[in-house]
Amino acid sequence: MRFINLVKPLLLLVLAIEYGWGQLTWTRLSQNGTKPAVRADMGYGYDPKNNLFYMFGGRGGAYFNDLWTYNLSSYEWNQITLTTPDNNASTPNQRFSVVSGYYAQGEMFLVSSGEGNGKTFFNDVWAFTREATSERSPGWEQLPSNGSLPEVRYGAAGGIHPDGSSLYLTHGFSNRRYSNTFRYDLASMEWVEVFGGASEYSATEPHARCLVGHAMAGPESPVFYGGCLSGGFTGGPCPGSDSWVLRDGKWSRLGDCAAAKLYAGMAEWPGSSGGVVLFGGLETDRAIIRNDPSEPNEIDYVDTNTGNWKRLATGGDVPRSRYSHAMVAVRDGVLIFGGSPTDTKPRAFLNDMWLLTGNPDNAPTAGSCGPRWFLYLHLHGFFMIISWGILLIAGVFIARYFRHKNPTWFKLHQGLQIAGASLSLLGIILVFPGTRAVPNFAHGVIGVLILIFSIQQIINGLLRPHKEKDQEPPKKRVYWEYWHMWGGRLFLILGVINISLGVYLVIAPTGVIVVWFLIFAAWVIAFIVMEIRLQLKAKDD
Repeated sequence: MRFINLVKPLLLLVLAIEYGWGQLTWTRLSQNGTKPAVRADMGYGYDPKNNLFYMFGGRGGAYFNDLWTYNLSSYEWNQITLTTPDNNASTPNQRFSVVSGYYAQGEMFLVSSGEGNGKTFFNDVWAFTREATSERSPGWEQLPSNGSLPEVRYGAAGGIHPDGSSLYLTHGFSNRRYSNTFRYDLASMEWVEVFGGASEYSATEPHARCLVGHAMAGPESPVFYGGCLSGGFTGGPCPGSDSWVLRDGKWSRLGDCAAAKLYAGMAEWPGSSGGVVLFGGLETDRAIIRNDPSEPNEIDYVDTNTGNWKRLATGGDVPRSRYSHAMVAVRDGVLIFGGSPTDTKPRAFLNDMWLLTGNPDNAPTAGSCGPRWFLYLHLHGFFMIISWGILLIAGVFIARYFRHKNPTWFKLHQGLQIAGASLSLLGIILVFPGTRAVPNFAHGVIGVLILIFSIQQIINGLLRPHKEKDQEPPKKRVYWEYWHMWGGRLFLILGVINISLGVYLVIAPTGVIVVWFLIFAAWVIAFIVMEIRLQLKAKDD
């Protein structure tokens, strides 16, 4: 019995190591040999056969196109200097923010898209072969660009799964934000469009964006988180906090949990069949009023099959908070490299290496999921619902159905219109710190038009032509009444339409959308009831 008691702790320790019991643990890895320069936004992939981490390009004071491997068995860096078979030293251009990954079946490291010098954007596909095969010599090779080519872009999501045979590319930015999805079929060497794109007002499909955290949750299942939805002919939150996964060619939204982020890292957890970890990301931005930050030792984990997130605590020597880092699943856990620290201005760069091991299923929680952020865009929407959804409609409602309460109706009408227009102006002002977008999309254009009209309507009301009591109104007064009444009704309808567009554009919580449409439905019912009553009264008179 005494012997059993003595060896029991050792047995438990062995089981914990074998099955990953206990919390997730960070370990800083040694880096032998010459290390790559500090950098962020690099391409990366993992070769499971040779236990090699690939790292390509990125930026760190300059743009790079160098290629390195890191051996996770010997902890040794090696810079690749092989050229293409014709010895013309052809390599991908210097670039950052690419989509990349390792094609295990073909034993090739792949790089696509990205931004280079002089704001040059790419949609090419490059393959690097480390060792000669029956089909390829060692070196870089630009693969054919056939089929339905994606637009050039950077900041996209995608990659290739260890069991996959297609490189995925979705969303991103060049001269506009994109929401379409493509895959490069490595058997036929051609691009195939998988998803044609979504409206920025869609409630069921991911809006256009860039600078997302992303990974592959299966051979045909890219997954991404957050990013910037504002700018490039689109509006929306920047940063965002929604997450999406592609299944059977259709996008599905996952649950909500993590803080809003740009440039986050994501990776599928080894052996999890769709479990993905999220770490780091930039959580501060001029658009944010409040964003409960992630804890220093926190990662977020989502089961992409159920859509459920959880916040998990990690142990060990926790890495510095960062964004734009490489993050990839490896044999023993999840590896991260480089990136930019979140606590440094001006921007700095890193080249440290960390490994996260353990079992997410048994890790302690770092907190509960729930609303963790509030943007200027949210406050903008609140003011617009109050002004155009309540006050201005109430002003019209009183003017239409309570004119017999003279002069009370006029004072209420005037006060409500001035208050509504003032709140509307304040809401417009809140857009400037809250978005990077020029208002060249539907919601923005309509918003500018109704703002101009509401100001004009107030001035028009104050300068109205007066009519004498018990006399026919002059023509100026007739024209004025016609414009003031029908113009006001038209733009009020546009205001209601714009609020309805806005709640989807900003990806408002379901509860907010429900409340808005309940308010709208209540006004519709009130107008119908009062209009019937008014018409019946007029008929009786």
